[in-house]
Amino acid sequence: MTLRPGLILAFIVLAFLPYDPLADVGAMAADLGAGPGHWLGTDHLGRDILARTRVGGRIVVLSGGLAMLVAGGLGVGLGALAGWFGGLPAAALRALGGGLSAIPSLVLVVLACLAFGGGPLTLAIGCGFASVPAVAEAVAGRLDALRREEFVVAARGHGIGNARIFLWHLLWVNTRRLVARELGVTLTLLVVTEVTVAYLGAFGVPEPTVSWGNMLDHALRSGCANPWSWGAPALATAATVWATAPAEEPT
Repeated sequence: MTLRPGLILAFIVLAFLPYDPLADVGAMAADLGAGPGHWLGTDHLGRDILARTRVGGRIVVLSGGLAMLVAGGLGVGLGALAGWFGGLPAAALRALGGGLSAIPSLVLVVLACLAFGGGPLTLAIGCGFASVPAVAEAVAGRLDALRREEFVVAARGHGIGNARIFLWHLLWVNTRRLVARELGVTLTLLVVTEVTVAYLGAFGVPEPTVSWGNMLDHALRSGCANPWSWGAPALATAATVWATAPAEEPT
C-alpha cells in the first residue's frame, strides 16, 4: 500500500461529524484553556478550537478530492497516451512537463489565484494542474517500459486485444499503485499550499469558511493566548501530510 487508508478514512469521518464550531461559546469564552467543556480550549473570539480543527478538515477532503481528480484524470490520460504510443505524444509530454516543472508549484497556484481569485475551488484546481506533469511523466515512463515486456507479447499471442492489455494489464495491474502514490503527493501539495497562501494573507480560504490555514493565520496575527489556537491546526496539517505521504515505493 502506498497510503494509510485507515487513518484517512478516520480523518474523513471526523471531519464530517456534525458539530457547530460556534456552539456554546460567547464573548466571555475567549482564550479559554483546555478543559471538559472545550477539550482544546477556545480562540481569541471564543470559538471552540477542536471543533474548528475538525471542520477545517473538510476543506482538505473536498478540495483535495477535486485536486486529485484533476491530476489523476489529466495526468493518467496524457501519460497513458504518451507511454503507449511513444513518438510525438511522448516528445510533447516531455516538453510540457519540462516547461511546467521549471515553475514551482506554489508559484503556479498563486498565479491561478491572481487570475481567478482565491478560495478552495481555485486552490484545488491549481494544485491539480500543478501535479499533472508529475503524474503524466510517471505513468508514461511505466507504460513505456512495460509495453515491451514479454508478457505483453504473450498476451497478444493468446488473442488478447490491445484494449484489454492496455486498460487491465498495464494501467490497472501495473500502474495503479504508482498513480496512488502520485495522488498522495498531490493531496500533500494542497494541504501545504493552503496553509502557505493563507499565511500570505491574500489567497487563502476566506472566513467564515474554516480551514487550517486561516486558523493558523488568525492565531498568529491575533496573538491568541491559547497555544492550541495555532498548535491544533499545525498538528493536523503535519499529521495529514504524514498520513498521505508514500509509505513505500510503488511496484
